[in-house]
Amino acid sequence: MHNPVLLPEDITAFAQLVEQRGLSEKLKTNDRSKLAGRIQLFHEALTIGLAALLQESKPRDGS
Repeated sequence: MHNPVLLPEDITAFAQLVEQRGLSEKLKTNDRSKLAGRIQLFHEALTIGLAALLQESKPRDGS
């Protein structure tokens, strides 16, 4: 997946997470740690979302 499609509400929610984690920056610096943190956060959000969807789709006993 090279070009994920994100809706405006997805961007807003991600921006809130970035702000909460202290990963936002008004001016770019030579230090890329916040950029790396945002990349890791995006991966974390994707991983958690996929795990939740997989858990949701598991057959439940007794159904």
